[in-house]
Amino acid sequence: MRQLRPLASLLSLRFPLHSISARAFASTPIANRERRDDGFIHPEMTDNIVNFYAGQPPLNRLSFQRQDASLLNAYLPTAKFLVFDLGKVLCPTKRYNEIQYLTHAQVAPLLKEGFEDPPKDAKDAKVRQAARPVGASAVVFLGLDERGYEQENEGNVERPKGLPYFAIDASGTGFAGASKNSAVRAAESDKGEGKDEVTGSWGDPRATGSALDAFDAGVFATARALTDWNGRNRHCAACGAKTYSLWGGWKRACTTALEDPSKCFSNTGLHNFAYPRTDPVTIMGVLDPAGDRMLLGRQRAWPKGFYSCLAGFIEPGESFEDAVRREVFEEAGVKVGPVRYSSSQPWPFPANIMVGCYARAESDEIRLDLDNELEDAQWFPRSVVARLFEKEGSTHFSVKDYSAIDRALTAGEEDGCAVHGDLASRLTKIPPETAIAGKLIRQWAPGPHALDLVSRL
Repeated sequence: MRQLRPLASLLSLRFPLHSISARAFASTPIANRERRDDGFIHPEMTDNIVNFYAGQPPLNRLSFQRQDASLLNAYLPTAKFLVFDLGKVLCPTKRYNEIQYLTHAQVAPLLKEGFEDPPKDAKDAKVRQAARPVGASAVVFLGLDERGYEQENEGNVERPKGLPYFAIDASGTGFAGASKNSAVRAAESDKGEGKDEVTGSWGDPRATGSALDAFDAGVFATARALTDWNGRNRHCAACGAKTYSLWGGWKRACTTALEDPSKCFSNTGLHNFAYPRTDPVTIMGVLDPAGDRMLLGRQRAWPKGFYSCLAGFIEPGESFEDAVRREVFEEAGVKVGPVRYSSSQPWPFPANIMVGCYARAESDEIRLDLDNELEDAQWFPRSVVARLFEKEGSTHFSVKDYSAIDRALTAGEEDGCAVHGDLASRLTKIPPETAIAGKLIRQWAPGPHALDLVSRL
């Protein structure tokens, strides 16, 4: 199977202990909420659960404006800008629980001329639509925040008003203490190092992202995923030539398109490597036949006592349901019957969509020797899991915890943590509610409707 060690180690850890579910549930139309016979409304069965990083409310992305350079350039003077360096986000100095939005004047050294606006009758106009110069920092149009403009925008869908948001990849530029490429270092050695007009601290994206409020988290998630994608695709997947950013940061094209399009097949037709991608991952709350126990597992690099839902990448030619059944069997040797979709969560590390499902096991026998990915997996009863909800520190992970996990993964840690004792002593940490794994666990563990979850599978 496709290994999930790096992803799974981050899957359920990077979230603060605060809930946004109440707001999401409150905004769900009653007609869309399923009821039991006793009138109980199931938040876990609604199709409108909004998970962390999804944005509350999301920006209006205005995807049909991304090719219009003149419009994007008109947004720049009043916009807010998020800046990234090799995946890290710029924060106020030593305040890593918030992001630092910069103004147009502050990011002017990175923006320079903004987006190219070629004449519409130019021969190469299509390959220059809202483009950035080759080698220039990628600038991504994220969308408009329309809060406060509801009345003005009513009926105005083509040119709505709002506060524009952009993201910029400052990697290699030295901006605000960012990393420096060889050209920047050479220029500094000739002219002397200048003083940064913008100061701040570069925050770990997982720790900082998880500490944001719901709105900023949604903006951050899109910004981080798109700047990462632009940074990882600086060369053409078809011929190896350099690429450049266009369509307001939402497309990359081979530089041969500007010179001799016949040199690369990417210049004709539609190719998925020219656009941002999102890799789908299933994450599942697997219940035993009675609904009284949930299957949770752990990897060796995880903090001691931490267990989470099983997860895995969806492979080509698979449905969500088939991926759930395959992954659970490969990781834990458990055969799964019915599967029900619950909700999804964008995960910008670097670009995944987490597909949350419930599943009912047909047996409870566990074996870990098929792909040897998990250190341990157990069926935990509701009483053991539920006691952690109010226990201090049971869902908190520090920056040191994140760093320790990363070091273990990089070093290929195989020793793990000792797994011993009864179930209650083994399980000391679970994902918080703002992680989709934590959401799946909490929708089940309180008990009143656990059997109902199974009956609907």
